Amino acid sequence: QSSMPADSLASVVGELQGVLSKDVSNAVAQERSLLSERRRVFHRLHRQRRRRRGAAHAAAQESPPTFLVLGFVTNPRTPKTREWIRQTVLVPAAEVGAPALIRFVVGKRGLSPRDVQQLDEERRRVGKDDFAVVDASDFNEAGGIYSCIDKLFAWFRHAPVAYPGASFYAKADDDSFVDVARLASFLRPAAGLPRVYGGYLQYDSFVTEEWRHCGWSAGPVGAAHARRHGCPKERRVYGPFPFVVGALTVMGGDLGGWFASSPHVAGLVEKGRATQGRPQHWDCGYSDVTLGYALGSANLSLSLLSVSDAMRDATYGAMDASRFVVSHHLRSQQMFEREAARAKAQPAWSPLLGECEAWPAVRAEAGGASAELQAAMRTFECCQQWKLCRLGPAAK
Repeated sequence: QSSMPADSLASVVGELQGVLSKDVSNAVAQERSLLSERRRVFHRLHRQRRRRRGAAHAAAQESPPTFLVLGFVTNPRTPKTREWIRQTVLVPAAEVGAPALIRFVVGKRGLSPRDVQQLDEERRRVGKDDFAVVDASDFNEAGGIYSCIDKLFAWFRHAPVAYPGASFYAKADDDSFVDVARLASFLRPAAGLPRVYGGYLQYDSFVTEEWRHCGWSAGPVGAAHARRHGCPKERRVYGPFPFVVGALTVMGGDLGGWFASSPHVAGLVEKGRATQGRPQHWDCGYSDVTLGYALGSANLSLSLLSVSDAMRDATYGAMDASRFVVSHHLRSQQMFEREAARAKAQPAWSPLLGECEAWPAVRAEAGGASAELQAAMRTFECCQQWKLCRLGPAAK
């Protein structure tokens, strides 16, 4: 075999070295260019983030946290009802700049594909997303018999996390008209009270293993009597305790924060959901009583806020306030429009927060007074550290 001359070999090596040197130089230049471009992109994004943080901070300074967050617990299959509420509640609230965030509460579990499609179509038709989709069952699961209690608990666990910083978190049924601007003004005097739980007060006891009530009454004296004579002796019963009806339930921001993170509440929800499918289970019929039981059994001191004198109900004659913030059990567009017109026609009135009384010292409440009432109040193991406060329209 012949070999390549030494001078030819040197020439080839030199050419290869030149090519390699040129490739390396090009690669280094490209790398430097990429690094430079990355630096420019990084600095541009950094400046954008700083501007966004600055804008967000400025917006926060101009717009303090929402005073009131209100959720209407609703059925995905009742879009007409939501439209009535949008026209009579949401639109007027926006027109006057009410300091409130309003959402329709639906559960994400148990929605059929058709339900999801209809909700998406409703969002597009309305032009915004005014839903809060919470971790709860909804109508397509077992015909909805668990849905409203599931959504009630899920909403009060969801809202303080999703919308932090509010003074009050509230829930209304979707057959309630709420004068949102007046409600926000109405609650202002109570904003300084610790751990507010408020609404239209009633009283009950609870058969814990059966998830049902026993011993309901409109007042403490009747509830104490019903607990002794109307509840099963062979069952585990908790009570009596106060609760508020579904027309409107209000929690102070601090109580909402506790509720959202409470192991006591989480355990109760887990236990309740585990009963779904059993003959004795938590269901819509006792949702408000069950919430009262959850708070009463939590070993927590509360400010129990009675707003009974500012609520109406189309079917319950005792709720007949002429100066009101909520009207309940409305079944048609005409009824919503009638209550909205009635609210608008109200003469101006101011809220009055009465003196808060220590639970054992309450002097009068719903059908009881003096010695009989105080004896009844002592039977409420839940509430001996609570205070009862009354918020209503000031005298004319």
